[in-house]
Amino acid sequence: MMKTIDVIKKSTLILLASVIMACGSETVIATVFIPAFAATWPVVGDENYEIDLQPDEDNKGVASGVFNGAEFHQTDPDRNGNDLSGSFDGLDIEFTIVRPNGSVRYTGKMIPVSDTDHTIVRIELTSSEGDLILGF
Repeated sequence: MMKTIDVIKKSTLILLASVIMACGSETVIATVFIPAFAATWPVVGDENYEIDLQPDEDNKGVASGVFNGAEFHQTDPDRNGNDLSGSFDGLDIEFTIVRPNGSVRYTGKMIPVSDTDHTIVRIELTSSEGDLILGF
């Protein structure tokens, strides 16, 4: 009888451990984002301002990489046509815009549609110039 109880306890522990490991692996998979963010993004609150973020083919469909782009502003020549370069790692993003009066570094987070749809719908950034939100 004791031997049967020990076998039941061990079987229960193995089943419980398997369930915990299975749930844990789903969590790990959910945290590995391959963001889809290549686009020309309007700046929220300024209809004349947009930021173009364009990873090359080697940096699309990957969890982390680098990209280039530019900023365009229809009424502010200091923010028009300036190149930028940056990197991303999962949902973390950063880039530096090279302007005639000095470079500005932006850091922030990309916001996806959901855990399963990795299309980015918003990018929230901060810099020495203040907050910058990109979104459609």
